[in-house]
Amino acid sequence: DQGTIGEWALEGLPSDELSIQNAIMVTRSSRYPLMVDPQGQANRWIKSREKARISENPSMCITTLSAKNLKDQIEFTMGEGLCLIIENVENEVDPMLDPVLDKQIIKKGKNRYINVSDQNMDYKENFSLYFTSRLPNPHFSPELSAKATVIDFTVTLKGLEQQLLGKLIGMEMKSLEDTLAALEEDVTNNTKSLQLLDKQLLERLSNSQGNLLEDTELIEVLANTKAKAKEVEGKLKEADERKVEINEKREQFRPVATRGSIMYFNMTDMTNVVNPITSQASGWMYNCSLLQFLEQFEISVRNSEKAQPTSKRVEKIIHFLTYQVYRYMNRGLYER
Repeated sequence: DQGTIGEWALEGLPSDELSIQNAIMVTRSSRYPLMVDPQGQANRWIKSREKARISENPSMCITTLSAKNLKDQIEFTMGEGLCLIIENVENEVDPMLDPVLDKQIIKKGKNRYINVSDQNMDYKENFSLYFTSRLPNPHFSPELSAKATVIDFTVTLKGLEQQLLGKLIGMEMKSLEDTLAALEEDVTNNTKSLQLLDKQLLERLSNSQGNLLEDTELIEVLANTKAKAKEVEGKLKEADERKVEINEKREQFRPVATRGSIMYFNMTDMTNVVNPITSQASGWMYNCSLLQFLEQFEISVRNSEKAQPTSKRVEKIIHFLTYQVYRYMNRGLYER
């Protein structure tokens, strides 16, 4: 629903359709998620989403498979009902995690356990486990793919374009981007309020006894719900109108975001350049990260010539960005 999608956006999830579908899989799947995340977007979103639980003990909630105290971290987070984020997964995971992945829960009275390395560890229902991999094309074993939900968070052309547009507006027209962020937060809260009112009313109706028309308390609740719903709907309608106005101004900078997205994928395609000696793709030698590109994007926006009207300013940024990325990549090329 729109309320949940709005919450995800506030937590830092990109707003493109693929990212939303991925988030649904992360939050709704019965198996623990294994996220293919070469640009680190899923990692940042999960850490933002789980910020409250991570803050209770960061050193125990974020780890890697090579950590010496991995077993202690599993025991602590499962027993306390926290989250465990395992980063930089390659093609396999430690077999010690198999009972956790399979959710081999042992019930003894009111308590629940999972046997990990011949030790019964306390298990709480609200425990969450996340795996992230920075490999762009990992080759997970069929067994691992069957035990976890593999989700590809690799950035898309359209998704990156939307992110770059937000970053650009934040630099060029900060007040506009702040207004949009506040508006989206307001819309999310109002949407959730409307859903809560509907839920409360349905509960009242289902628990009501006897003749509904004689239940004065229920009629009063119904009247209050109707009034509040009308007020919230009015706010949502007003917010939609304001969003249209703001988006019209943002769209003027869309060509910069489009060019930026194309330039990033040109940078990543450098890994396909054939090495003249080995006659094979260069691979990691020309590998680039999203953070590297974003740094060049910000430099281009800051250092390009200021101009009016907006269309002229857009031309200046595009020209500067194209040359900046070209020079940045050219500097790292190996000569034959």
